[in-house]
Amino acid sequence: MNAAERALESGKASHILPWVSAESENTLKNLLERACCERTVKKRGNSLTTDWYFRMVNHLHSVSYGSENISISSKTMEEQRIILLVESACESGNFEDITAVIPESPAGEMRAQFDDLLTKRMSGVKTSADGRAYVSALTRLIVYAKKRHAGSLRVPEK
Repeated sequence: MNAAERALESGKASHILPWVSAESENTLKNLLERACCERTVKKRGNSLTTDWYFRMVNHLHSVSYGSENISISSKTMEEQRIILLVESACESGNFEDITAVIPESPAGEMRAQFDDLLTKRMSGVKTSADGRAYVSALTRLIVYAKKRHAGSLRVPEK
C-alpha cells in the first residue's frame, strides 16, 4: 500500500488515515509512531516492527471496508488486476483505460462513479473525512468494475 509507505517514510499519519475507519485512527497513529521510532533508532529499513506495521495497516483497512476492501494482498490475481487497472485509470484520468477491459453498463453507472471519484480527487483531500470519501468512492468503483467484469465473463446459456 503506497499510502502506508509514504506515511512510514514521512512520519505523517495523514497519508494513511483515510484508508482506515475513524475508530482506528489512534491505533494507527500509535503504530506508525512506534515503527518510525524503531526505524530511526535502528537505522534500518526493515524490521519486525515495520513488517507488523504493514500487516496491521492491511488488517485495519480490511476491517474498515469488510469484503469490499482493496488490499491487494488478500485478492485473487484477477481482482488484483482490476484494482490496479482502476487505480491507474484514476491516476491518468482516462476512463477508457477501464472500458478497454471492462464493458460499461448501458446506463453509464461506471462512468458516473469514475467522474465522481475524479471530482473528489481534484477537489483535494484536506481532512481525513475528505480522504475517506475519496477511498469510499474508489472502493465503490472497484467493486462495481469487478461485478461488471464478472458479468462480462459469463458464458451465454444455450
